[in-house]
Amino acid sequence: MLDYNLENRGEASLYEYIYKQIRDDIVAGRIAAGEHLPSKRAFASHLGISVITIENAYSQLLAEGYICSMPRRGYYACELPDAPVLAFAAGDIDRDAVPVGPSAHDAMGQAERFDALSPSALEAARLWQSALRATLTSEDEREIFSPAPAQGTARLRRAIAHHLRGTRGMNVDPDNIVIGAGAQLLDTMLVQLLGADKVYAVEDPGYLRLTRIYQAMGCEVRHIPLDAEGVDLSALQKTGTDVLHLMPSHQYPTGLVTSIARRYALLSWAAERPGRYLIEDDFDCEFRLAGKPIPALASIDAAQSVIYTNTFSKSLSSALRLAYMVLPDELMERFKRNLGFYASSVSSVDQVALARLLESGDYERHVNRVRARARGARDGLAALVRKAFPAGEVSIEHADAGLYCVVVAQRVTGGTSFTRALTRSSTPYIDINDCLWCADGAYVPASPTRILVQYDDLSPNALNTLESQLMDAPSNLSE
Repeated sequence: MLDYNLENRGEASLYEYIYKQIRDDIVAGRIAAGEHLPSKRAFASHLGISVITIENAYSQLLAEGYICSMPRRGYYACELPDAPVLAFAAGDIDRDAVPVGPSAHDAMGQAERFDALSPSALEAARLWQSALRATLTSEDEREIFSPAPAQGTARLRRAIAHHLRGTRGMNVDPDNIVIGAGAQLLDTMLVQLLGADKVYAVEDPGYLRLTRIYQAMGCEVRHIPLDAEGVDLSALQKTGTDVLHLMPSHQYPTGLVTSIARRYALLSWAAERPGRYLIEDDFDCEFRLAGKPIPALASIDAAQSVIYTNTFSKSLSSALRLAYMVLPDELMERFKRNLGFYASSVSSVDQVALARLLESGDYERHVNRVRARARGARDGLAALVRKAFPAGEVSIEHADAGLYCVVVAQRVTGGTSFTRALTRSSTPYIDINDCLWCADGAYVPASPTRILVQYDDLSPNALNTLESQLMDAPSNLSE
């Protein structure tokens, strides 16, 4: 007869303690495979506990496969194959051993740190909080808690189509829009849709993560240099590319706007052969600071060779993971046929909340405020550059194209000092040379220095600090 000291059970219930003791004995071989276990009534009488307690313990062991039941014969220990398994914890798992909550620490014992939000990001966070509250309190529960179809909710797709018609000059059928949890997910879905056997090309310099995404999907990737008008067409034609991923309205990181002549040439290239496509990444199209927005490449595409993609990461927050793509008719049919089994990757609650922002005009008003703030930062930076570098050692390019500009600093004492001042004033920037794909030994030009500066990082206080570094510490500049 099995004998267990019930006083050692600690805080465990009786049935749980007996279940664990028998389980451990079977795993350790103390109860041999095929050994007959005592009957429930006899075992309960021996331990001085109720039969239901033994029945619950046996039921758990039976459910997990440690014992088996034979009609009118009782319970027997099962044979367990040899396998590398972890030993069971001697006692209960201490839930408090893993800290939870906002004050959690990492493996090095350091408290998690979160950067302060910029004014635009803080405004977007509050706008989203308000939209979520309004959605949860005023929308039909059947709409916001029902699973969204693979393409996304019809309401959000209609709102996006209306938005594109007004801001990008695109006449879009809502049925051709697909909603996804961020641009990266949509990029991987496009590879599944178009095929990993095609040759994909990206701009160079460009967004290096795109290369990693396509490579991770098993694609062959080409890197196409840029000239003054956009993607170098002659270089593109030599690569055997099937799908070109480009940012024609505001290229990252150079800020370049593709000329209309080059856009026509790219559309002609795509139409030359069936199966060629242009993926238009229009990531911050709404934030042009002067003049009308540059028309989308998709808005002049008659051959349906442009796949339009966009995201709300710049206008709201990358933390929300809200993006969409507009597929040509043929690809939309292929999506429904081949990828329509996917569940929507964005919650219905978030989709309805975003639709409300677009429908109400609150989103457009938010964009206008962000744009006005960016204009102020642009003007402040331009004035500071003119003041600090009257000889023109430092200049600004593509200042009106979007939410960042490119600062060109000649590699002389004055020009080099600008990047040093940015570093000392803790103003983030990106050296465009760092965005070149150099895995194939591509040449990185030595002069001049071109750096990307985001307007959201140039608050009045940040500009004042930068000016102090440039104007009030001349000894720093000559180091």
